Formats: sequence, C-alpha cells, structure tokens
Amino acid sequence: MSSKPRISPRISIVGYGRVGLPLAKALKEKGYDVTGTVTGSDKREKLVAEGLDTHILSFDPQPQGDLAAAMEADVLVVTVPPSMRAPHEFPAVMENLANAAAGSGVKKVLLIATTSVYHQTGDVVREEDATPDASPFLGISWLPVEQLFSERDEFETTVVRFSGLMGGGINPGMYFAGRELKGANDPVNMIHIDDCVGVMAAIIEQDIWGEAFNASADEHPSKRDFYTKACESAGLSAPVFSDEPSPYRIVNCDKLKQRLGYVFKHPDPLAGLDS
Repeated sequence: MSSKPRISPRISIVGYGRVGLPLAKALKEKGYDVTGTVTGSDKREKLVAEGLDTHILSFDPQPQGDLAAAMEADVLVVTVPPSMRAPHEFPAVMENLANAAAGSGVKKVLLIATTSVYHQTGDVVREEDATPDASPFLGISWLPVEQLFSERDEFETTVVRFSGLMGGGINPGMYFAGRELKGANDPVNMIHIDDCVGVMAAIIEQDIWGEAFNASADEHPSKRDFYTKACESAGLSAPVFSDEPSPYRIVNCDKLKQRLGYVFKHPDPLAGLDS
C-alpha cells in the first residue's frame, strides 16, 4: 500500500529583508508556495516583477497594510527586526503578530531571534542557558519576545537564535572600521547568510517544531583576526584593537547539528569572508 504524497505547506515570510528574502527565493526554487511582506510599494513592485508574491505590511506598532494576506499560510516565518527609530515598540509589534497568527489558520511559526538571550560571562552557552535578564539588544529583552510565540497554544513555534550576520552583502567590518575595539583576543560568533537560509529551510523541510536552536558557525576566530580581515576585504581601515577585557560568550550549536543533521556551509567565519 503506497502512502499519500506529502503536501508542501504554504509559507508566509513577514519581512523580506536580509534573511527573509534569500529564504523566500530558496524555498521558491524548491517548489514551495511562498508569500512575504515589505514595508514600501517600490520594493513590492520590484519583487513582484521578479516573480515573488509580495504584500505591504508595516507596524507602528499596530499593523498597517495587508496583515490578512500575511496570515494566509500554514507556516509563518517572522524575520522582523527592531526598528532603530523606535526599538521600544518592538515587543508590542511582536505581540500583535503573535495575536494575528493565533487568530488565523497558521499552524507553525518559525521565529528568528538573537543570541542576546545569553549572559556574556566568557562561557560556552547552550539553548537552556537563555534568561530574560541577559544583555539586551537595543534595550530589548529577547526571551519574553520569544515567549509571545512559544507559549501560545494555537500554533507550534521553533525559535532560531542567530549570531552576527555576515555574507550576502553584509560585511561586519563596516561597524568597527577605524574604531577602538576592546577584547582583541576574544572569540566572535558569526553566521553566514547562506547558513541562515540553510538552517531555516531544514527546519521547514524536516517539520521540526516546538524547539529552540542556536545558529552560529562552528569556529570562533578572535575579534582581531576576524575584523581585521573583514575591513581589509572591504577596503576599510582596520579597528584599533585593545587587549582590555570585553564581555563575550561562545555560542554552542551542537543541538542544531544533531537534531537537524545540519552541516554548516561556512563553518569558519574567516573563510566565509571570501565568499
């Protein structure tokens, strides 16, 4: 007796940005039914012309635009970053998104989060070490944001906590070029955009929900080595390094690799700068 073919889920990506857009293109190439959102009409027109189903949606923190279209999916991927203009509104934005998903037909949520849920004590951190009082990013405590989704009964959520992004047009050296950078010998935690996409696609394809995963490259070069090469590759002035101690953490990804069987495409951030 043959089994019925598995039906691919409809996927909606809230935030066609640095991570969401390459994910959409990768999933579309795999044959998934993908839709997504942008905040402006010009970008929407460009992406529609490229063959991507795209809607306009923004938050102030109430949703403005086609929220209903964004919720017409089985799997909702949330890749919304805090606004630099009004970061204090971010928890309300995410709560509005979680409420909208709960009131729709969304069955699964893939939430992109950050490793700022961990204290910077110089130790190796794993998923169970997350705490609401860890160092905030833009003044935001991220664990309560995760819980807005993970504690809902209406859908299942998997959270992916990304380290610093690189690749895909993102050069981390631009943030530190010519500036003083403490902790020159401290390790860095980075992840290439190619691996961001690979990890998210693997979660969707393997149908793995109700989990939290760290996502960071296997190797952790020193700040001195990484940011010197990053700046050189972009033709920028290298940072002025200081050996004065600086808080750091080392992000462990064993759970991700074991649970998903994932092999990083760019395990060494230094080599990843060449791609």
